Amino acid sequence: MIDPGHGGNDYGTIYDNGRVKLAEKDVTLILAREVAKKLRAQGIRTILTRNEDRDVPLASRTAFANKVQADVFISLHMNSTATPMVSDAQGIETYILNNTTDASSRRLAHFENSVVGGSPNLPDQLDVALILKDLRLDANLSESKRLACAVQSNLVLGTTPSPLSRLRNRGVKQALFYILLGADMPSALVEVGFLTSPRDRALVMSVKGQKRIAEAIATAISHYSRSKGTRRALLDLASCKVN
Repeated sequence: MIDPGHGGNDYGTIYDNGRVKLAEKDVTLILAREVAKKLRAQGIRTILTRNEDRDVPLASRTAFANKVQADVFISLHMNSTATPMVSDAQGIETYILNNTTDASSRRLAHFENSVVGGSPNLPDQLDVALILKDLRLDANLSESKRLACAVQSNLVLGTTPSPLSRLRNRGVKQALFYILLGADMPSALVEVGFLTSPRDRALVMSVKGQKRIAEAIATAISHYSRSKGTRRALLDLASCKVN
């Protein structure tokens, strides 16, 4: 399942210098379609959470992935700096869900209260639902790390000249992203680049750049899938660094 971030009334981050206006929602849809094309060419069934510019609630995206029993869930996004016209920040970073802190536990409880329809009169059922969700998240943690590291390394290598690779590799990180919280399968959120960076912007605006990005992500997913359950997977996990 490939998720083009944002859509419809949710534009995501916007770059606008008066001559060029670029919305994150449009970039992610272009990239998601390219990734799907590459994966399908390899015989990998691929579904998008949206295939047009429309609103899709966050919970519906992962619910869809869960319903079709997707093997992996990847959400595509574009980054930006706090100051829109500052262009020194650039590069790629990939996130997995961090559900280990007290704050995230409270957020998980709040999320599950709304999703499973918990009621103060049904504490036993709610507790069971939360326990099951925690078990699924824990079970997917290692595979999510391996997936995220594969995507991150392939994207950096596939889109960056070697002298710049260290600068543009922002690493694999953990955060409490709502979009990842609902997934019952290994999942990752990818910030493909900064719309506020001239280099990153040029990359995602060019057909060649879009194809390079899509090829890198598709290759990462294919490698992840083929190596699952093998010694290669253990080696990949051992070398995977998460900040």
